[in-house]
Amino acid sequence: MIHMSGRALAWGACTVAVIIALAFIAVYGFGTFRKETAEFRGDVAQNERVTADPNYRIAAHDRFYDLCAAIQSREASITAQRAELDTTDDPARAGQLRQNLTALEASRASAINQYNADARKEGTRAEFRASDLPAEIPQEGPTRCDAS
Repeated sequence: MIHMSGRALAWGACTVAVIIALAFIAVYGFGTFRKETAEFRGDVAQNERVTADPNYRIAAHDRFYDLCAAIQSREASITAQRAELDTTDDPARAGQLRQNLTALEASRASAINQYNADARKEGTRAEFRASDLPAEIPQEGPTRCDAS
């Protein structure tokens, strides 16, 4: 009878050791596997998000047109505000127009910076800038929303 208990105890100890080994493999082995494949999985996920998602593609494509049009709209507002400033005799109105011009010029610069930053995002948004839009918009001069 004692001989049987020793054998049962040995099997129990082996079972516990196997369970501990499997737990160790599950925690560290799969963790290491996930760590080692993280870059690959990230690249695949990025590719799926950027290339395969039609909503992303359309939004990224449209964003460049929208930013360029917004810059042109600010430039038109700046031109109109300057024309009014040149013709006004009211000092209070002139002060208001100068404040508006400052805000419009800062907003235009910000939109140009955003357009240019998006245009440099290789592997994501920049992939969908239309070829008829400029690669970069300069801060000086009027903005053209075509490649010429």
